[in-house]
Amino acid sequence: MTRILMRGGKSPFNYVSYEDTLAKNTLGTNSGNLIFAESVWRSLSTKDTTLAMNGYSANPKRAAEINANYDVLVLPFANAFRTTFMAHLRNFTALIEKLDIPVVVTGVGAQAGLDATPEAIAEMGDDVRAFCKAVLKRSASIGVRGEYTYEFIRSLGFSDDEVDIIGCPSMFYYGSKFPKIKKRRKLLKSHKVSMNVSPYVPGISKIFERNYKYYDSLTYVPQNNESLDQVLWDGKFLPKFGRVFPKTTAHPMFAEDRIRMFIDTKTWLDHLRNYDFVFGTRIHGNVMGLLAGTPSFVMAHDSRTLELARYFEIPHKPMTDIKTTVVAHQLYAEADYGPMQKNHKTRFDTWISFLEKNNLRHIYQDGEDNGAAFAHDLALAEFPGEMPTLPNQTAEHLQQRLVWQSNNTRGRLSKLEAQMKSLSKTVLGK
Repeated sequence: MTRILMRGGKSPFNYVSYEDTLAKNTLGTNSGNLIFAESVWRSLSTKDTTLAMNGYSANPKRAAEINANYDVLVLPFANAFRTTFMAHLRNFTALIEKLDIPVVVTGVGAQAGLDATPEAIAEMGDDVRAFCKAVLKRSASIGVRGEYTYEFIRSLGFSDDEVDIIGCPSMFYYGSKFPKIKKRRKLLKSHKVSMNVSPYVPGISKIFERNYKYYDSLTYVPQNNESLDQVLWDGKFLPKFGRVFPKTTAHPMFAEDRIRMFIDTKTWLDHLRNYDFVFGTRIHGNVMGLLAGTPSFVMAHDSRTLELARYFEIPHKPMTDIKTTVVAHQLYAEADYGPMQKNHKTRFDTWISFLEKNNLRHIYQDGEDNGAAFAHDLALAEFPGEMPTLPNQTAEHLQQRLVWQSNNTRGRLSKLEAQMKSLSKTVLGK
């Protein structure tokens, strides 16, 4: 039996409430983390393998425990090569240097501007080089998201054989056959549109407002903890609030119940299957749309979104080429999903070759079930249902939150009592 420890927030089959998801940060601040971690879990869930999640951080003091209890450490990353992550990356390096077991990195990416060269992020070079050296002492290669990250790592002195472009494992969630994309001849004003937004991207709020007013059924799917705080606590739970869109719950989309925040991949996919188009700046928000069989379009705003969209041939356009007056049906008309679907099998084979190069057994090998056991367990698993926006939540929602508050936050009673009075007025006084 092979025992694999993975970086990630929770098992794909575990029920975690909305309240616990926020309080325990099982999203790693971004729900996009769910899909690529779950996809790696699915690929590795062979009959002779056990898997466990380690959370998102690294603690070098746990090295002896990990050596004793696991056979492999697998690290699904996204944009880990960014300046704001360097302290965390150094912790991972310190942990890995103390490990005696193999360590495999899947789908790591560098983050920079749209037109940035690898030299633009040279300041991270020493930390990234140390991390890669530690990993490569324990594996055959590092799997990266695209050309930009590949060139960056190669510029640090690593050989071609040590760096493999594999994209993001999220796109291989269903294996070698990508879901059929159900594109209509035209996207009409009456069709269901879902948009995702990165709050920090210049011009995105203007694009959202235009489309929100144009499409009567447009729904916004946020991905960060701050948005989950808005849905649950009117933005008053997190001790330190980061960037969020919209800035307050006074935006009419809250009253109109046009926001859905997802904390599990299954409920997210089920939701997007009912839509006609998904678009926005969130790469994994759009990957989720594609996996649901819904036409999706990436508004690429940095190197990490651009290199993934290019590698997988996902319909996309750089934000620098998109006017703030754009309407979804214009992007819909441009989208061609033929190349993405035609070349998916070749990219999937590259993913499988990477796993085998690094001695990771997978569900697509002879004698394995191609993911049948994973699908069976996922079908039996229970997850929290969709959460309406705060003004549209029921007394039952509020009661559940009161119980959670009583069980988990006794040290903050005075502050939370004021919050709950506000919530009661919003939910029950409508």
